Amino acid sequence: MATTSKGPAEVTASRGPAEVTAERLRERGERVTPARLAVVEVLAGTEEHLSAEQIGERAEQLRPGIHRATVYRALDALGEFGLVTHVHLGRAGTTYHLAGDLAPRHLHLRCSECGTVLDVAGDILDPVRRKLLRELGFHLAPEQVALVGLCKDCAG
Repeated sequence: MATTSKGPAEVTASRGPAEVTAERLRERGERVTPARLAVVEVLAGTEEHLSAEQIGERAEQLRPGIHRATVYRALDALGEFGLVTHVHLGRAGTTYHLAGDLAPRHLHLRCSECGTVLDVAGDILDPVRRKLLRELGFHLAPEQVALVGLCKDCAG
């Protein structure tokens, strides 16, 4: 899977995603809960595109006793706070990943033949965004969908 750079300066070797999340939640006056931190830890620990169910399973392994419904509520809350976002991958369903201060902005490409999902730099469509805004007044927001096409293996 192609990936983008490590992430914004907010997350460093000494300040991981869980610490940044706790800080962001406190700044907003929100609770720092075990489920919210477990979700961030799961997402920070993988490059996979995980479904809510997979995140729930892994969060339970990290923090036994956390209920799946609590993890789903944590995903929703973290999404509202801009720390987690989701992408619709068509037949592959919806997957989640870190956002905001926790991860670099990126887009997703999904192969319609084999289902492979690739991450690409978030600025790759900036010229298209600018053109649509300039010519049509349209604000393109492709971050929550996967662009569909054929990967190099399937196209060749």
